[in-house]
Amino acid sequence: MNTITQILLLTLFVGCSFSEGTTSEPKKLVFDSIDKVYLKSQLYGADSVVLTKNQIGQIVEKWNHSESKGLHKMMPEFWIFVHLKNDSIRKFSVNGHLIKEDGDGVFSIGDSLLMTSFWTPTYSFPKPEDYTPLTFIKSVCQTIWTDSTRLNLGMSMINKFPIDWVIEEHVEELIKLLDSQEECGCFLNPLSSHIPTGKAEKGGYAGIFLKSLIYQEKVDLELYGCPKVDESLNEELRNWWKERKNKAKVHK
Repeated sequence: MNTITQILLLTLFVGCSFSEGTTSEPKKLVFDSIDKVYLKSQLYGADSVVLTKNQIGQIVEKWNHSESKGLHKMMPEFWIFVHLKNDSIRKFSVNGHLIKEDGDGVFSIGDSLLMTSFWTPTYSFPKPEDYTPLTFIKSVCQTIWTDSTRLNLGMSMINKFPIDWVIEEHVEELIKLLDSQEECGCFLNPLSSHIPTGKAEKGGYAGIFLKSLIYQEKVDLELYGCPKVDESLNEELRNWWKERKNKAKVHK
């Protein structure tokens, strides 16, 4: 075997080994390290969509579990800019179910319509009328798991709660939840420019909902909120409910 042939074979071997070694798995995204995510249809275009916490969670899960498709060129359909809390930015290009970050290593997220659904949603944001206080808490406390990481998806909802959204038949179950420190996602109004990254608690939501019933006022979660258990409020709520039940007994 002459020298030139040896060099060509060595180059081919090294190239193949390098290609295989650098595209076997994606560089993981950590949900809690993300500040904001922007979706763009053009790299230098002005149009962009700020993704919700739920949508970010889906991207994190899809990317972290994506399947390597080797090295090849790809014409981007969308661009994803992930702004991290350490002020760094990770940039991804997407075409259908294919996605890549650096170089020509391409991965499949298995869903060719995911980014399109984020860009032109086929659904409107949920409204309070779609839920009761109890089903709201159940939904906002839903989680997904990515490897060993638990993601609280939260709730993106229009902040226009009816004055009678919380009624007396909800009280017993809400009282039971007041001390619950079970982690939940935060509430996000679609009009907010800030995406909360903290955690809420079941008891925090239950307390806010019961308080609205006591004072006959609308629930107001503002532009975003991650309510926690409030012990002083809980004591007030329990005393109110105890007095209410005692009065009901007297009138029987």
